[in-house]
Amino acid sequence: MTEVLFQRDGDLYLPTPASGSPWGSEQLHGGPVVGLMAHAVEQASDNNDLHLSRLTVDLLRAVPKSPLTVTARVVRGGKRLQILEASLLADDLEVARASALFLENRPVAVPERGRFPSTSPQPPSTPVEATIAEAGGWEKGYCPVGLHSTAKAVVLEGVDGSGQGIAWLKLPLPLVEGVETSPTVAAATLCDFGNGVGQLNLARDLGCINTDVTLYLHRRPVGEWLGLDARSRMQDTGVGLVETTLFDRDGPVGKILQAIITMQMPG
Repeated sequence: MTEVLFQRDGDLYLPTPASGSPWGSEQLHGGPVVGLMAHAVEQASDNNDLHLSRLTVDLLRAVPKSPLTVTARVVRGGKRLQILEASLLADDLEVARASALFLENRPVAVPERGRFPSTSPQPPSTPVEATIAEAGGWEKGYCPVGLHSTAKAVVLEGVDGSGQGIAWLKLPLPLVEGVETSPTVAAATLCDFGNGVGQLNLARDLGCINTDVTLYLHRRPVGEWLGLDARSRMQDTGVGLVETTLFDRDGPVGKILQAIITMQMPG
């Protein structure tokens, strides 16, 4: 069997075990869901000169390990700006919904005061066999197979349930069978790990789950490794926010925002 996150059967996307979640053995990790939405809107966009600048995915309910269909449409077309919507369905039930903003890339002179920083930690120079689950110590307890046990990781700081962490991540598998995974889709697939890298454990059996993901990209990522610098904060209402800076070998690439609520830890 080809090692991918989703196989294809006509219009159906068939999740493989590598797309699973640590929160339940019969549901998908948020990363493959967000990545599939990015793939759908990227395929539906009819202007190759535009760049995916924002992707917001609402995780309406747990996405099951079952055949999925995804639809995408252009809401507003244009030469400089394009807005698309996408829906993910399982047995005709909508399980996730996305909105995407594509913007024109045009060369422009930017003064130093308006530039993004160009420095960042350098990606690992040698192959790393640890998965994000192993790097974060998640495999010591209940941990079904999934993206968390498939994605490769190098932890630079945190990633220990303290609500903060910095780590390099790599997606070692294609998202969709027979389709080359673009750097943008790879970033979308990995961006849900903001809540994993910056996971906030409130008690031994109480963690946080995100209900959405918004990814902002101010340029296309380069290289196979992407860095996440994540920080989680929560009000005493049980509602919080994960803010993550996404970077590559050349510096910052974008931002990730995730709304979080409390969740009993599995196992």
